Amino acid sequence: MSSEQQVRVGFVGLGKMGSGICANIQKADFPLTVYNRTAAKMDPFVQNGAAAAGSPREVAAQSDVVVSCLMGDASVLDVVQGEDGILAGMGEGGVHVCTATISPDGAAELERLHGGAGSRYVAAPVGGRPDAAAAGKLISFVAGAQDAIDRAEAVIDSYSVRVMPVGDSAPAANAVKVLTNYMGMVQLSMMGEMYAFAEKMGVNSMIVEMVLHMMYGAGPMKDYASRIRTRDFEESGFDMTAALKDAAIFEKAFDDANVAPATMLPAKDKIRMAIANGLGGRDWAAMYESVRLASGLDNLAK
Repeated sequence: MSSEQQVRVGFVGLGKMGSGICANIQKADFPLTVYNRTAAKMDPFVQNGAAAAGSPREVAAQSDVVVSCLMGDASVLDVVQGEDGILAGMGEGGVHVCTATISPDGAAELERLHGGAGSRYVAAPVGGRPDAAAAGKLISFVAGAQDAIDRAEAVIDSYSVRVMPVGDSAPAANAVKVLTNYMGMVQLSMMGEMYAFAEKMGVNSMIVEMVLHMMYGAGPMKDYASRIRTRDFEESGFDMTAALKDAAIFEKAFDDANVAPATMLPAKDKIRMAIANGLGGRDWAAMYESVRLASGLDNLAK
């Protein structure tokens, strides 16, 4: 085992994305300690040799680098602070890598908290769905102090197909992630409108799909074009409630920068409508059903 692999890694948050990320870290043979509020989600990793912890503090006490994969600002701050939090267990110079889509303000607060405690913070939000996480093909947008990034580099590489350095200020990485998810949300909203318009004009939806595939080439948007055509929203890599959380982050971040998020706000309204009509657990591409509802077409709303 190389010196890089001797870095002890802790992992907090074994949801759909986190379990895939953690599996790749474990495949890379890092000594691993895991924690999840639902203890049963730790079992597959423990069976493969990981240690189970009883709290984020215990994870941090046994790790040189702690990776967290949680839902948003509040959940990350919750596991970082308090007597059972990451900060309470992390030693001097320990590194916390946060993969979550959180606000730039949240990243700045985490950077401040770690700096005050003598530990280090690396913002490394990821781009990709759970299948990409499981395959080790996420894109990681990374920002923080270079020595902390260097310490965590091999860990981040283990689940990433591409690592994009963003700078030495943690909020910058989350600003870039805001931009990428903002673009995705707007494009999904646009696709839904295209399919609804085509249907009302009597155009075969497969022609729309072909046009979108031609325009997007490879990548997740090509896959979404097909899912929207077939209205295949049951298997959710990123559900509507999570999308609404992200939309709130985008809106505040843009407002703070005095930039109007004009192309995203209609998408946010479609997401809110879909949730109000019982589609909160469906994939975020199901905002298409809000377009269908508003257009007088058959829809999946309750």
